[in-house]
Amino acid sequence: MSLFLFKPHVEGPEGNITTPDIVIDRMFVGSTPTPLTVLTTEIYHQAEPGRQASSTYALTALGGGALISPVVRLASGSIVLARKAWRLKNLSGHLDAVALNGKSLDEVGLPSELISANGGSGDALPRGFLVVCGNSVPGDKATLSDSRLGRSLDHQVVLEDVTADRWDGRRPNPRYSVGPTKREVPHFI
Repeated sequence: MSLFLFKPHVEGPEGNITTPDIVIDRMFVGSTPTPLTVLTTEIYHQAEPGRQASSTYALTALGGGALISPVVRLASGSIVLARKAWRLKNLSGHLDAVALNGKSLDEVGLPSELISANGGSGDALPRGFLVVCGNSVPGDKATLSDSRLGRSLDHQVVLEDVTADRWDGRRPNPRYSVGPTKREVPHFI
């Protein structure tokens, strides 16, 4: 059984932060079951030149109501989940003031639609569920902004060119290799 341990910093409306440990055992993109092996919180990734990323958000099941976090989806299929979140119930009275990269959640997809499509109700999802919104906007930076409370959650992914050589053509040749030998090998330290 695959499990993913998610440790988000959950920011409350007064600025207080809690960091729960959440075990995720099922992930859905929209309502499509997706393997947990593509889920990560690692922000550095190698990518082919010109490969695009897109931004969206995810909902995570937690006692007392779901969490909402920014997400960057890579062309490779990886889903990069931010280690930042808000409680969805703290946004319920002003969800129309919440935007993803400047687009209102009405345009991207409402959390209530994702929750009901995946067996939840209100602001609660079944235990262990992570639901990623299937709609996205272009960009390798996902920003959830709450204009009513004047706060935002930023999530930037760094894409390194997989074809770039960090040694810039000056990669040193190996001095020796250790293998089965009966003679003494000089070490260069």
